[in-house]
Amino acid sequence: MISFGSNSAPLASPGSTPRVVVEALMHRGELASVELKEARQHGSRTAILAGVSGVLLLLGGFSATFAVAAAVWDSSHRGLILGLLTLGYLVGAGVLALVAARRMRDWKPFTESARQFRDDCACIHEIINSYER
Repeated sequence: MISFGSNSAPLASPGSTPRVVVEALMHRGELASVELKEARQHGSRTAILAGVSGVLLLLGGFSATFAVAAAVWDSSHRGLILGLLTLGYLVGAGVLALVAARRMRDWKPFTESARQFRDDCACIHEIINSYER
């Protein structure tokens, strides 16, 4: 842990700028590491949920299809009924794919690291400009 107590040099001194930059990069590296762990957890949990959901949907679809097929097998419209059921499955799969794509598009990993990195760049730019004056 880095301390900015009374023993540290003032931030305005020219010799302290590289130290501040290195310390800031170390802090940002730690933050990025934490956010990478969170991103991995988010991704793995989402993948597990999607996988289990897909398996259950597949089993339910098979069961429902067999039940409908058995119920309408003697009907002359069984082809139409089973075709509409298949169309329903395809529409449902398309909707789920759009939801998953939107979820991935809206997910912003490393938002805090990026924000702090921009703040650090602005601070470093300000420090450099103060030396030029």
